[in-house]
Amino acid sequence: MNLDTYTPKTQAFLVDVHYSNGKLAGQSRVVSCPFCGNEHTHGTSLGHRTPHCLPHTVQRGRLKISDAHKNPGYELCEPSDDVDWGLERVYAQLWVTRARYRRLSAEHDRMDPWTAREKHAKKKLREEIDGIASVLGAAGVGL
Repeated sequence: MNLDTYTPKTQAFLVDVHYSNGKLAGQSRVVSCPFCGNEHTHGTSLGHRTPHCLPHTVQRGRLKISDAHKNPGYELCEPSDDVDWGLERVYAQLWVTRARYRRLSAEHDRMDPWTAREKHAKKKLREEIDGIASVLGAAGVGL
């Protein structure tokens, strides 16, 4: 699979948007981003969109939100379309996992350990990188 050219499809729900006084302002599309998991809002038309994933350094577990930054975007689709939404989300998460692999590999390459603790940390990071590489390899994703 070529994750550089693939853009996952995502369900885009049409919602009403109201002014603070309660008057209807219009409509927009709301999606649960397949890359960062946050909710993004777009215009009403369907088709390709660039997501609003921000390069925060806030961590969710072991994932940095910056791993989801600069992704290829997604295709907004009607929720009733005949699409395997779970599979589309998996493809997006593979993209994020590959970005994480690349970030950790760059960190590993920059490490110049002197102490036993630093050498141990570099060894553990290499083990994590190798684990990610095996998962991506099993999924047929090029690194």
